[in-house]
Amino acid sequence: MKELFGKHRQDFDEVRRLCLICHGLDLTSNVLFSNSTYRLSSESTERVFQNLVSGSLLNLAVSIRINIYQGNELEIESRRLSHCGFYYYDDELVGKEFSIKDVCDKIIHADTVSKACLPPEMLINNKLAMQFKGKHNRKAWTLDLSVELFTEAVLSLLDGLENGMSGSEMGDG
Repeated sequence: MKELFGKHRQDFDEVRRLCLICHGLDLTSNVLFSNSTYRLSSESTERVFQNLVSGSLLNLAVSIRINIYQGNELEIESRRLSHCGFYYYDDELVGKEFSIKDVCDKIIHADTVSKACLPPEMLINNKLAMQFKGKHNRKAWTLDLSVELFTEAVLSLLDGLENGMSGSEMGDG
């Protein structure tokens, strides 16, 4: 008998595809529900959009973990993202930089995912963070993350890996 599957595997193109989907959904949410001709959005549309966004982010996080971190000896754990968001532990700011792996872990373990819908004039540089919340060791954590900037950092990481650069040689996504 021939075995078809030996381990979880997706290639970098799948990670790229998911990055592009998440990037596009993040940008779409900034426009569709606040500054478009679709003014009176239905609860059904918002619910489907939320499911699409959270499902795509989960798929991206799992795909990154499988393809980049599990079973790889790449020295990319030290690659820090200093421009994607903020991390809080029991409402105390813990850090403004974290690794791609840290973000994936928070996406996977989040209890809630939310994003405010603000008018365009209230946005700073048109970057609105998505908020992930959960608990770890009885402490509440919150990650405010720009999905747009995060996905761009992942795409830069993949380009660097495919061009033969180690994580320490790559710049800050």
